[in-house]
Formats: sequence, C-alpha cells, structure tokens
Amino acid sequence: MPEKHFPSAPATLHDVARLAGVSYQTVSRVINHSPNVSAETLEKVNQAIAALNYRPNRVARSLVTGKSNAIHVLALDVYHLRMLPAMHEGAHEHGFQLRLTGFRSSENVLHDLDACLRDIAASGPDGLLIVLPWALTTEQDLIGLVRNIPFVVVGNRLGYGTNAVLIDQREGTRMAIEHLLSLGHRKFALIDGPSQYYDAQIRSETARKILAERQAELVAAAQGNFSMPSGYEAMQQLLESGTTFTALFCANDEMALGAMRALKDRGLHIPQDISVVGFDDLSFTAYCDPPLTTVRQDFHALGAHALQHLLSLLKMPNTAPHQRLLYPELIVRQSTSTPSVRPARGG
Repeated sequence: MPEKHFPSAPATLHDVARLAGVSYQTVSRVINHSPNVSAETLEKVNQAIAALNYRPNRVARSLVTGKSNAIHVLALDVYHLRMLPAMHEGAHEHGFQLRLTGFRSSENVLHDLDACLRDIAASGPDGLLIVLPWALTTEQDLIGLVRNIPFVVVGNRLGYGTNAVLIDQREGTRMAIEHLLSLGHRKFALIDGPSQYYDAQIRSETARKILAERQAELVAAAQGNFSMPSGYEAMQQLLESGTTFTALFCANDEMALGAMRALKDRGLHIPQDISVVGFDDLSFTAYCDPPLTTVRQDFHALGAHALQHLLSLLKMPNTAPHQRLLYPELIVRQSTSTPSVRPARGG
C-alpha cells in the first residue's frame, strides 16, 4: 500500500496516474467503472486514490461522459421521507449524488409540477425518483412531464407504462381487518385518510370490501387528514353519532393515536371497550398506552428497492416497465382483543 500523501492542492487525475504507475486514461477508466481494467491495475489505482484522498471532478467528468452522476428525488408533500437514508446509501455506494426537491400540492397541480420538473431537467440528472402519494396525476400526464428522464414512481401505481415500487396497501389492510374479524369483532368503525392520497383510497376501499364480503357491519366512518388532531376529532364524531362498535381501523398510526386519546377522554378502555388498529408502525406505536396493533411498512426497504429499480433502468434502458411490490407485516400488540359482551356506545 503506498504511503499516504496529502498535497496542499487537491489531487488530480494525473497525480493518481503517477503514483499508480499507469496512464491517466487508465485512471479515468477505473473512475468510470470501465470493465476493460485488470484486477491488478484496478487495485493499484484504487490504492493511489485512497493514498491521495482523490475526489473526481464531477463537472469535468460529466462533460466527458455526458452524465451528471446525480439522481434526483422529487418528494411530493415530503411523503414518507424515512426512505431517504436508504436512497442516499445506495446512491453513494454506486457513485451517484442524491439531490432532493420537496414539492407541495396546490390547486393547479399539473402546472406547478411541470415547472418543478422543468427545473430538475435543467440540472441534467441521470435518473429521477418521484415519491408520489397523490391519486391526482395520471400515467400519461407524468410521462409527458418528465422530459425523457428515466424515472421510477415510489408509493403509487399509475399504470402498466410506468416503473414503480410500492408497498401492497391492499394486503396490509386485509391483514388488519382479518385480524379484528378473527378476534370475533362484527361491528366496525373506520377513520379514513384524505381521499386525494393513493394509500388512503386503497385502504378505505379494501376495508369496506372485506367487511362486506365477510358480512360484518360497518356502523360508522369519519375522515381525517393523517394527523393526530384529525384522528381525535374524527373519533369524537364517531362517538357523538351514538352508534355502537367494538373495532376501529384507522388509516394511519397518527390518527389512531388521536383516536385513542379521544376514547380515553370519554372514559372508554382500549381494548376492553374498543379494539384499535393503525397503519405504518411508526416508532411511537410500541410505546402507546396500550401499545398499538398496526401494519408495518418497511420504508428503508422501499427506498432501497426504488433506487435499485432506477439503477437497473440506467443500465438497461430498454427494459419493459414493471412494478415491484413489497409486502407489509401485521404487528399485533395490546390495543386489540376479543370484543366485550356489550359494545361501547358513543354519545
């Protein structure tokens, strides 16, 4: 291993070539991951790079290769940013920078999205990860807006013409409802999420379909906006309606926590009076009182698979579009049990 040298000025490609005893063209091939480099030469160049603490000039490199070595993440409504560390780790491992743009929904969604994607396209990313929770954008709209940049949609399935990675919301909802049914619950209430979100739509539709198929009774439903206060308010509405139910399915954990607080404020007990199930398995759910039964979504895996999918497109751009579906997991804790003889009554 060569002795470490740290020149006062940043090391250049020619410095690496001299220390490794090879041509600068060979160093360039190593940096750009060319397959036409022997194992022995590869080791010598990598040792020289480490010894000199060499960092490639990305601007010059992009002029030569025509690539920016950057992947851009467009996160609409900063949805599930827990997947970003996995994306960053994977991008760094493969020699890419990861750039991030946050985007919030508005009344003129397509116009604003077009302007945002135009700015992203001007920066010349090699690929684009679009974290898209909305159910307001069509497949053709999005394909037209991305301006031929290879892209993968994360958290949504727009159609067969788009590459996507998502977690199976139908399966997660099925597991939650079937769990409550298996405990003997027959009277259900739902707190749905905002209807403009893909996940909320799927969870709401699936819960209702399963309850109908199993001839269980959906006695009441309310809607929140995925926040704890909205869960609290929705639960108050359900209780004030005077309906009786023993099981509550909430479209996410935050609304479930708000609903649990509202139940306690009314003097009701969980799960003795009402069993509660959430969705996501956020970090606080194991520490609620009682700990919350929920559906775990692996956001780290979602981010990692999304990046892998995009990298495969960059290597094989003619690959037919396809979707990668990850499966959630039911986490059973103390917020669910068999129903009491007398269902809790609101009002």
